[in-house]
Amino acid sequence: MVLTCKFLKFRNDYTERPAMTGLFLLLYLILSSIVFSANYKPKITNIDVIGLDKTLQYVVEREIYHSLDVHIDSSIANLDRNRIFNLGLFEDVAWRLVPLENGDAILQYIMVESINKTPPLLFPSYDEEKGWSLNSLLMIKNLQGRNRTLEVFAGFGGQQKIQLLFSDPWLFGDHISISTYLEKNSYDHLFLDRSINISSIKISIGKWYGEKIKLRFSPALINKSFTNSINTLTYKFFIPELKIEIDTRDIFWNPTKGSRIIQSIIPMLGNNKFIVWNQSYSFFLPAFKNIVLGLNTTIQRKIGHKNDVWLNYFGNSYNIRGWNLPDKNESFNNYRFGHEFLFSSFELRKLFFNKNGAWFGFKKGIGIVVFTDIGAINKNWKSISRDTMLGGAGFGIRLPVPILQSVRIDLGWGFKNKKFNKNFNLHFAVQQKF
Repeated sequence: MVLTCKFLKFRNDYTERPAMTGLFLLLYLILSSIVFSANYKPKITNIDVIGLDKTLQYVVEREIYHSLDVHIDSSIANLDRNRIFNLGLFEDVAWRLVPLENGDAILQYIMVESINKTPPLLFPSYDEEKGWSLNSLLMIKNLQGRNRTLEVFAGFGGQQKIQLLFSDPWLFGDHISISTYLEKNSYDHLFLDRSINISSIKISIGKWYGEKIKLRFSPALINKSFTNSINTLTYKFFIPELKIEIDTRDIFWNPTKGSRIIQSIIPMLGNNKFIVWNQSYSFFLPAFKNIVLGLNTTIQRKIGHKNDVWLNYFGNSYNIRGWNLPDKNESFNNYRFGHEFLFSSFELRKLFFNKNGAWFGFKKGIGIVVFTDIGAINKNWKSISRDTMLGGAGFGIRLPVPILQSVRIDLGWGFKNKKFNKNFNLHFAVQQKF
């Protein structure tokens, strides 16, 4: 917490006159001893929002829960600070008290806006399933200053993709959000014998209940085909996805405490219908010397049609790190392929803050991570056992990137049956693994 006094704005005028320097310092020490006291809890008569340039003021004010004409509650002010920071629009957010002569105070929330708009970009990218592509992107994270997102994406090379995304986190009412997503994508899979074509449209409506529970309904239409040298399989689905999320994390992009539990039911209604049940349990615990222990368990169950074209695999940035990509000739019946799976990740995270200004409009700092992943995958849940388990361990860094939050680079070694693989593998992805 930072406490300031109104008279401090005159400090330079006073200190330029030697005769007044001693008086200024005396007054400053006296008042500082008062305002920094743990018992200093003035009544808040006004709340100010400072530092906004492109963002409309009401976007921030609707996230402030501290009341007027009550004594300062630092716990509520801290929650307000976290809530504003989690909007993803600011590189830094803080609050302070400005004492008034009558003993009351002004509560100020001070923020520094991050880069929220990209010019039209042309850049290469690598995907573990698609290979290298040349992409163009236009993204506005804070459209009209209302925290709306507009994204136009096109990819060429490893994937032929066109994508349009629009989202508004507070369309009407209290935290009622909407997003729309259009995609047309085709690519040759790097290690599975198939070419994939996807066309989809999706609308997602979300609602926060209180500050911790979010319910999201996301109906979608998808047309997906798989082609190899033998035949082509085409699937047309209506997908009324339902997701519930319980989130108590303090800072979303890099939590220091709290938890996040996600339950998602995905009915694939159409020819050869099936249901996917995804579960994710994440917990974040302060360890020592500003090191955070992150724990996650992810489960996928699948009920109904289980054609091999829908197989998942282990050994990428999002499940078991440290393994190389499967080979095209690798059997689908081994321990790396399946429809249903269970894996856990353990991470020790340490964030080194940038103390010398922002990097490209991003002030959050560089993160260092030590990780271990372990899990099992199989075509049927009953066949998952200790004998099919594999894991990976290693370390990585998290680099701050405007809009995307961070890019992660992980280096790991896979292991199975208590034996590590000889060679390490690098994994690249956007944002934290969980």
